[in-house]
Amino acid sequence: MHGARRWTVAAGLTALLVLVAFVPVVAATPDGTPHRAGAVDAAGASSGGTVEGTESAQIGSQDGIPSEQVADGETITVNQSFALTANNSGSVDVRLRYAIPDRVRSLETTLPENATVTRTTGFTRVNGTTYEWDGESATPTLAYRRNPNETLDRSGPESAAGRYVGVDAGEWALFTRSATPTEWTYVGTTPVTFRRDIHTVGPGAAGEWLVYLGTGTTTERTANDQTIRLVVPDRASMAESPDSVLSSLSNASNALRVGDRDERVFVVAAPTGTNVTWGARGYQVGDADMWVKDDERLDTAENIWLHEYVHSRQAFRPTSRTRWLVESSAVYYAAALTLEQDRIDFDAYRSRLGAGADPVYDGIILAAPSTWEESADYYRGPLVAGRIDEQIRLPTNDERTFQDTMRLLNGRERPVTQASLLSAVERAGGEQARTLAANYTGSTATVRMWNESRHAAVFGQLPARIGYALPAGDNRSAYRVDGQYRDGPIGGEMPIQLVVGETLTVDAIVRNAGGTEGQYNATMDINGTTVTTAGGRIEPTTTRVVPLSHTFATPGQYTLSLDGTNVTVLVQRPARAEVTDIAVSSRSARAGSEVVVTAMVTNTADIPAAGRVVFTRDFERVTDRQVYLPPRNSTELSTGIRLPEPGDVLVAAGSADPVTITVTPAATTESTPTPTPTPVSGTTTPRTTSTDGPGFTVALAVLALALGTLVASRRR
Repeated sequence: MHGARRWTVAAGLTALLVLVAFVPVVAATPDGTPHRAGAVDAAGASSGGTVEGTESAQIGSQDGIPSEQVADGETITVNQSFALTANNSGSVDVRLRYAIPDRVRSLETTLPENATVTRTTGFTRVNGTTYEWDGESATPTLAYRRNPNETLDRSGPESAAGRYVGVDAGEWALFTRSATPTEWTYVGTTPVTFRRDIHTVGPGAAGEWLVYLGTGTTTERTANDQTIRLVVPDRASMAESPDSVLSSLSNASNALRVGDRDERVFVVAAPTGTNVTWGARGYQVGDADMWVKDDERLDTAENIWLHEYVHSRQAFRPTSRTRWLVESSAVYYAAALTLEQDRIDFDAYRSRLGAGADPVYDGIILAAPSTWEESADYYRGPLVAGRIDEQIRLPTNDERTFQDTMRLLNGRERPVTQASLLSAVERAGGEQARTLAANYTGSTATVRMWNESRHAAVFGQLPARIGYALPAGDNRSAYRVDGQYRDGPIGGEMPIQLVVGETLTVDAIVRNAGGTEGQYNATMDINGTTVTTAGGRIEPTTTRVVPLSHTFATPGQYTLSLDGTNVTVLVQRPARAEVTDIAVSSRSARAGSEVVVTAMVTNTADIPAAGRVVFTRDFERVTDRQVYLPPRNSTELSTGIRLPEPGDVLVAAGSADPVTITVTPAATTESTPTPTPTPVSGTTTPRTTSTDGPGFTVALAVLALALGTLVASRRR
């Protein structure tokens, strides 16, 4: 039985560990700082998604609540604890303890309708179920008591004799936590996110939505990038060993290549040897939380353990015309995977699927639920899914299967219409597969079960089972950045922080776990929109790394997705590079010369920075230089500045303090005047010194003048 699946309904950019867009300004502080808004858990347990904000839940512990809880400045943390109520069967105690960053300006939370508040600290009541933070307490607390008993009224092959799907049995309890919608406003451009940590006080365990209180044992198995945690209460009497259940689930995790593989799966064996009358054989809630009755077996075509696990791999939202696909695909794959695991024979498999050919279903149309008889989605639907699977496999030689259709549907952001279902079938198996699917789902066409020889011919060999995944966030070299700021590994810290214009390259992981070579198409989505695809052939039992790149042109918080695995990418505008110091080649110079000015440019931010450094002379621009810096980095920029006039000149770069340069007049060259000889009578023969002299010295000139005077006197 498919419980309340969590759908993410973000009003912008969303993600798992869910990413969020920058949201509209809704208010402003007195100084004009914008208020922004966020909210989580707004749609209740049936959606559990985020509207604006980020929510993640951790697997609960048995160690109680940490005594200290501190917000990290960017994340609101709520520690939600659950405890059995002493001597009071039919209720559990719940405590919400918030840690609120300084940037949050208001916060409001809504409790369940059946909650009885027992204590509040830092909250005031707004109305019957809504409480508002007082804005002062850093760790406000709400404590309340609620009835966890939950019933349903439903018939069908997955239903049980009773009605309960959540119960407090006194010494133990198994139930789905209620939603506690939380809304907040904050200041700043970086979103304030939200994290929910779920704990049990005393013995117990918790998933994202499902909570078990009481004693028991826990076993884990990690495979195919999933950790499956199985909780067996002390009051449970397992029909199968925990190891067998985990083996079957792990095998299914590997065999199902339909995307939406959650990192953690939380499973509880619901005790049946008590006075509790369960209303279902199994119940799946949230993304990957489920309980299955402890007496359910693995060696049956209805394998409820696998049935509920298949539900955890369904991320699509059906419309009324595709509603049949939810239970039909769970029944079909539970039977098919159990057959592949050799836990049943073909006769058991054929008996289960062949029930859909009973004449009671001759008048039903799967795409028209109003025509359904006798749980048609549990019987006619699985047979139709098998026939569509067959028609996809035949023309593709088992390279494509119905799993490819499911993967395409899981990748859709919008609800799956009949048209989109048929389109996905055609993309996987071609036009004939589409025609068959349209006929079998949209009309009363007769559907027959195939025999064993046909099954061996079509389904016998393991098909190509191609799956895709993003590398682990702590794999630094698997995430690389390229751009004008930097070039190299950037993984290791989440979210990945980029600035506008940078290109992120991810080493996508492609695995073929099947027995046939196949065609892969690794498709990377950003906020549900395909941005890049790489394809090729991949051999069976092979893993390949395929680089996928995307350049982010606008700021925002993005969800990068590949086949159900997600990574947060935060894109911001670059920080501002600042000139922190300048140096000059000399503090004095001659007019007409140059002085070299060197600017130390620094980026103190955790993201890349850019800037244009302007060099000035007496506060007038001389030249400028563009600079790009990696996070927490610095560089030097130098340029020559000419000093044309004498005097004190101020040179500077950026916002750094200017430096005074003393400029002296330009150097001059002094020349000796050439003497003019006095004219004399008579003739003289000029004498020169050696070739090193000027040719006619001053002394000789004086002697010649004296001789000339003497001769003139004698003549008189």
